[in-house]
Amino acid sequence: MKLFIKLMIAILVIGILLPFSLLKGKDGNPVFSFGDLKLPSISLPDAPKLSGAEDPWGGDNIYGWTDAEGNAQFSNSLPPEGVEYTVKGYDPSLNIIQAVEVLPDEPEKVVERESNKEISTAKDIGNPYSPDKIEKLFEDANNIERLLNQRLSDQEAVIGQ
Repeated sequence: MKLFIKLMIAILVIGILLPFSLLKGKDGNPVFSFGDLKLPSISLPDAPKLSGAEDPWGGDNIYGWTDAEGNAQFSNSLPPEGVEYTVKGYDPSLNIIQAVEVLPDEPEKVVERESNKEISTAKDIGNPYSPDKIEKLFEDANNIERLLNQRLSDQEAVIGQ
């Protein structure tokens, strides 16, 4: 499989380089030259022009006024003529949600245990699960160990060791 992949890559490289080297045109020159290769021209659209008086924040304006009935009105379009209004600008790209302080994680406490001490019962392990289930787990593990030891001794007896 690796040889096949290497072969396919080699064929691809040769296929790409042939028009630049061995394949000749009517004039005797290679079909393509590296001078023919050019990067496409990429241009970004012009940024919108902002008028400083109308749009000091670079976003949209909100107009606020009080109507004839005394209700507060807010709109992104100008209020009716002759009404006194205020202009509030906002930047839609700003985050208006207050940041939450994340406390750094506390390092976990490492509990060292004696490496020579053998765990033989569930009481030797500080475990939040019920002691009865842990005792059963240890009994099952001991039974499996006995079964494997028995199988090993049976195999050794058959082999003659």
